[in-house]
Amino acid sequence: MAGHDSETGGADRVRNFTGLRMMRNSPILEETWRYWTSLRRGTAIPQRSTLDPSAMRLILGHAMILDRTRHGTTRVRLGGHVMQDLMGMEVRGLPIRAFFDLADRTRVCEQIEQVFEQPAKLELDLISEGSEGIVTARMLVLPLTDATGAVSKALTVMVCDRITRDAPRRFSLTKAQLTPLCEVAEADHPRRRHTDRALPHELTAGMAESAAPFEGRPSQVPWLRIVK
Repeated sequence: MAGHDSETGGADRVRNFTGLRMMRNSPILEETWRYWTSLRRGTAIPQRSTLDPSAMRLILGHAMILDRTRHGTTRVRLGGHVMQDLMGMEVRGLPIRAFFDLADRTRVCEQIEQVFEQPAKLELDLISEGSEGIVTARMLVLPLTDATGAVSKALTVMVCDRITRDAPRRFSLTKAQLTPLCEVAEADHPRRRHTDRALPHELTAGMAESAAPFEGRPSQVPWLRIVK
């Protein structure tokens, strides 16, 4: 019986790594890249204030706005309901490192720092093991400028092969691809996969940014609205 369980576990792991490869071709990430690129004026990095909720309706539930408060410190300014489901709480105010396993936090944070410093596009392939099995995910991080013109914000979108109830989920890094934006062509976007399903209707909601501080309590509010 033990041998049978071992074989089954191995098969499950193979299937989940196959799912990770399929996640690379995501229409949500493709739409994120297309929208971010449409905001550019020549080679300039888009301003955070130009984000339009109505144009982002397909990606809002998966999106976060990151705020780099100082070198080495990046926190979630706004987060969609998918991110809240993964963490089991309101993610506003969380350091971005909270989404990752301890062993990978330094490496991931160093990569995210380069998004602001170069600036660059960052793509992360991720995997998480929990009581409800393996979850594979992919994260796209794109820089934005603040009101002063400094690259201190980022539009981040994360897609998972499924959402589980064993929150919080911490992710391990399996692959990171950092691309300086001077080398990025407009057509160089994440490819679409054939197995993606239609998005739920609630992803068409806007983004909301209240003045309340992060308190680390679970929240059922899935929507966000940008206030310019």
